[in-house]
Amino acid sequence: MNIYGTVADLLDSGCSAVVITSTGKNDESCRPGRKIILSAGQVLASDFSADDSQRISKAYTALAASEQNALFEVALASGEILQFYARIYTLSPRLIILGGGNVGGALCRIAALLDFEIILVDDRPLFAGSSVHPSADRLICDRFDKAMDQLIPSVNDYIVIVTRGHRHDRLCLEKVLEREAAYIGMIGSRRRVRAQLQDMAEHGFKPEQLARVHTPIGLPIGAVTEAEIAVSIIAEIIQVRRRVSSDEAIQSNVLQELVRIEKNQERAVLATLIKTLGSTPRKAGSQVIFYPDGAVVGTIGGGCAEEETKKEALHCFDTNLAKKMRLELTADAAADEGMACGGIMEILLEPVPHSGGDI
Repeated sequence: MNIYGTVADLLDSGCSAVVITSTGKNDESCRPGRKIILSAGQVLASDFSADDSQRISKAYTALAASEQNALFEVALASGEILQFYARIYTLSPRLIILGGGNVGGALCRIAALLDFEIILVDDRPLFAGSSVHPSADRLICDRFDKAMDQLIPSVNDYIVIVTRGHRHDRLCLEKVLEREAAYIGMIGSRRRVRAQLQDMAEHGFKPEQLARVHTPIGLPIGAVTEAEIAVSIIAEIIQVRRRVSSDEAIQSNVLQELVRIEKNQERAVLATLIKTLGSTPRKAGSQVIFYPDGAVVGTIGGGCAEEETKKEALHCFDTNLAKKMRLELTADAAADEGMACGGIMEILLEPVPHSGGDI
């Protein structure tokens, strides 16, 4: 079974996935690199016994609320305690545009160039049709409050309120603030938006809730036309998105490349940064693929740290076995990386395609 092809298929079908990999003990029974694939809390495939798979799944579920890649330990049925690394693969972020007027339409067209699932909502059939907004992945013609109940916004959503009037803006904002979201922006003049937020505060909305709203919406680039306003909004969304995950686009390319490698039965070594301490060029979760000819896709920081990892990766081509390595960046090495101080990086190296167990 192809691991990364399975992950890509799950994402295409609208499901997130978790790939859990053992990282400790190099003996035959507990070698690093053995895997489990989870989706919606179910074990889809595993290199472990059914009993141990359930133990690992249960341990992961206990920490899954953090929605972060993570290291954790599990006591197997044999009594051995193994360390595991869970990597989460989530769906493309959603851009939810509330309002299908001129600005909403311009947002659709510009966002189509980016990695978003675009959802546009309007309660008027004329402004929620595919002929008007061909760039939208999904169009909803319904009352705004009903649409928001249907969409159930989450931390993976970027929400822009650009409806046709104050009453609709207020309704949308009240519904949105009931949920999590990566970004909430509402169009309108400073005076009108200030009055809206002040009235909402008087009606029980907390300061920390209202502080989530980006207003005036968009970066201050002097935008005048609908297209320029849309550019300023998208720029602000990108700023917010990359502040949280600057490596997101790189890691998407890594997944695509892993799918291609599996499909073509090529050879490569995947290096995953599973733990960092101190100042390091990249944080845990970053990945890079090494090829036998020395080519790379992705990064765990570049420089001497990546070169050292590359040397170990080339040894993996000879053994075809996964291994864990630890790099301590000295003050000199840190200076080469452009950092003020050194740090520690723990890296898991795995041959691709995966050849272990039942997967």
